[in-house]
Amino acid sequence: MAALRYLSVLLAFLLAACGPVQAADWQRPASLAGSWYPGDAVRLERSVQAFLESGKIFSPEGKVFAVITPHAGHVYSGAVAGKAWSLVSRLKPAPETVILLGPSHHYALDSPSIWPRGSLDTPLGPIEVDHACAKKLAESSGAVFMRGAHLKEHCLEVQLPFIKKALPQAKIVAMITGRPDAQKARALGSALAGAARDKAVLLAASTDLSHFHTQKKAESLDVRLAGFVAKLDPEGLLAAYGKGRVEACGIQALAAVMFAARELGADRGQVLAQTTSASVNNDSTRVVGYLSAALVKSEPGSKASPNGLSPAHTGYLLDLAKQALHACVKGQSLELPKDLDPVLTRKRAVFVTLRKSGRLRGCIGYLEARDPLYRAVVYMTRAAALEDPRFRPVAPDELDDISISISVLTPMTPVRPGQVKVGRDGVLIRMSGRAGVFLPQVPVEQGWDREQYLDELCHKAGLPAGAWRDERAKLWSFEAEVLK
Repeated sequence: MAALRYLSVLLAFLLAACGPVQAADWQRPASLAGSWYPGDAVRLERSVQAFLESGKIFSPEGKVFAVITPHAGHVYSGAVAGKAWSLVSRLKPAPETVILLGPSHHYALDSPSIWPRGSLDTPLGPIEVDHACAKKLAESSGAVFMRGAHLKEHCLEVQLPFIKKALPQAKIVAMITGRPDAQKARALGSALAGAARDKAVLLAASTDLSHFHTQKKAESLDVRLAGFVAKLDPEGLLAAYGKGRVEACGIQALAAVMFAARELGADRGQVLAQTTSASVNNDSTRVVGYLSAALVKSEPGSKASPNGLSPAHTGYLLDLAKQALHACVKGQSLELPKDLDPVLTRKRAVFVTLRKSGRLRGCIGYLEARDPLYRAVVYMTRAAALEDPRFRPVAPDELDDISISISVLTPMTPVRPGQVKVGRDGVLIRMSGRAGVFLPQVPVEQGWDREQYLDELCHKAGLPAGAWRDERAKLWSFEAEVLK
């Protein structure tokens, strides 16, 4: 059987090496142009460029080995895919070859199939196949070329315009994977790692997530899958898939790329965007899930954010707060963003602090998570500017002098006075129907030690100094990630 497979691989590449009479046979046509994405080159370039532009808030955080991207028609998943390919377009050095994997939707393949040579066509121009890399990967993975499977397959074709625009000089290796199998996924991951190691090669898995559930059910399945991606846990992903706890049409390609990225040195996944088809067609009864992510190796000495926020997230939220501030002070409306990174849509407790020439000008927030993070930032910015009872509303002529900081809080936990740490803990006190709270940065800014901190907290709550020692006093602590 192994000898037969080897002969099949060899035959495919011998045929691929035939003379110019056969050249047209090795140019895969753009058969879905005009249906799954625009067929006109000008329209396609504009739409792909718009999708790439929308992904510029995401920056690589460490070395990127692979991306995960959805493969529905561009009108449905193009915005999500654009987040991944936008990040890819800014990698330094730029990848010279993309190894693109996806599932076979029309053929039941026992082994992967790789387009062996020539080019893959797009309305934006052809993408040349990296023949040497394709040959090496076919030999190491046991791939057997099946032309018909490639000609009918959409999961790779819809990615090609993004690759052509994001990496115009890159070559490609196009692979369609077989049935889900944990052992084969691990072996394929090793073959992919061998083909990419010490080369300017990017791995890319093309997959959609859950199919045709209600929005609520899809969110449950897809959030769980995103967790396995973030933890870079292909074993857990495949086990959950086997139990029906996650879904993905490209599960084999996804798991193989995760195994490969981990073998190459990646230590985590960075989820870039996650949504469903309901965000486009407003049908929440039968949705398809979409996700994009990058598999990366963390920078040495990098400190993990307790809320999963990256520098790109920080910049985005601060810019959003600035837009909200200017809009509310000028009496203008602000259109809230859509299709955001899941990190920005999780419910978080938030305080927004405004300062004018270094002096407090407004500060309001939630102690408990009520709204998605991005909405909470907008709401609390407006409140700090217009509703803080200690200050008059911010006027338009003050805007240029105001700075903004955002405190994203961790959940509150009960604490004893002796456990409070200045510089780390914000504290809430409740006693006799009164309450007061300070953010963690307040005692640091004021130069208080722990006892001074707790005494001042009592004063803020309308309690006598030292009331924090009373057994009736209840204290809760929390940490705050300050964005500024």
